Order: sequence, then structure tokens, then C-alpha cells
Amino acid sequence: MRRHVFGVAGTTLLAVAAIALVGWFAVAAATGATLVIFRTGSMSPAIPQGALAVSVPVSAPDIRVGDVVTVQRETGTLPVSHRVVSTGVPAVSETAAGAEPAPADARELVLRGDANDTADAQPYVVREARRVVASAPWLGTGLTLLQSPLGLGLLVIGAGGITTWAFWPRAAGDAGGRGSDPGLAQAHDPAREPDPAPEPASGPRHARAEALP
Repeated sequence: MRRHVFGVAGTTLLAVAAIALVGWFAVAAATGATLVIFRTGSMSPAIPQGALAVSVPVSAPDIRVGDVVTVQRETGTLPVSHRVVSTGVPAVSETAAGAEPAPADARELVLRGDANDTADAQPYVVREARRVVASAPWLGTGLTLLQSPLGLGLLVIGAGGITTWAFWPRAAGDAGGRGSDPGLAQAHDPAREPDPAPEPASGPRHARAEALP
């Protein structure tokens, strides 16, 4: 019985995970949402190191002070996710060809991590960014582990092992429970006992004759 319960629980968890994954892909396709893993503690304590966040696209004019946004650095490959401390309309925009008039929908963002004492060294001139709308601690660390070959292999082996163990046919001696063990006393069932034999008569019985008138 216990093995069956574990098997059902394991199968249910796998089904729920599969449904959640399909649902996430549907939401991401409809809204453009992406997952962000915070690999440093610059946004602690609101978003600690190892947290997993959901971000959605947002145009620069819709960004407000206090938003946590992800923007691409001008140099380097990794984007930065910090809180907006001020916004402004830039006069010019630096491009590869040099300084050019900034587009009307561009904004200059000054960002700072919650755990940092000072703002980022340079403001960011962007026309769009990604706004963090939700986050959960530690899930980013777990997702990073699952993305590795070792973590994915352990997940597959563990799920398969639990399911196999739970649904593997049991031995014949275990199928009937305690009552099937010949070394255990059978339960007393009065309904199955034979009826007692009738007691013999104590002596001959004679019919009593009555005279007819």
C-alpha cells in the first residue's frame, strides 16, 4: 500500500511539473516573459542571490522610479538587473557612429542595486527594457543545477527509480497482507464454524394415547 501511494505521488508530481512547464511556455509565448537568475546579491534583501525572477518587456516611457529592470550593458555580455532611481529624457544617444539625437521614446535610466551604496557608474539610455514582475528565492540556484548535465541526469534517474520501485510487482507473500502468512494465526470467524451436532435423546419417548369417547 505504501509503495502504491509513493508511486501515485511521484507520478502526480511529474504530471504537475509537465503541465506547469507547458503553461509557462504558453505564457512566455503570449507575453514575452523570460526568467532571470540573480547570480549576485546586489539586489538583496528584496531579491537575494540565487533568486529566480520573471521579467516582461516594457517600453522606456513606461518605466517608473522604483521598478526593477533588466538592461543590457554597453560593454560586457551579461545584462544588469537593478532598481531605477531616476529617469530622464536624453538629449543625445551614443551609437557606434558617434553621438546622435536620441529617439523620442528613449529614456536615460539611473540604476542602483538595493545592497549597493552608490548608483551604477553610468546611466543607461534605452528604448525598452525588461521589468521584473515576480521573484522567488533559491529557485534560481535549483534551476541552474537542473540545467547542468549532472542535475538533469540525477532528476531523470531519481524520478524513474521512484516510479519503478513503487509499481514493481510485489512478492506473492506480500500480496495478501498479514493473513496470507502461514506462520500467523488465522482470524477467528464464528460464522465459518460448523453447527454443533444435535444431542442424543436421553431415553425412549412414548406417545401418550387418549381414549376416544
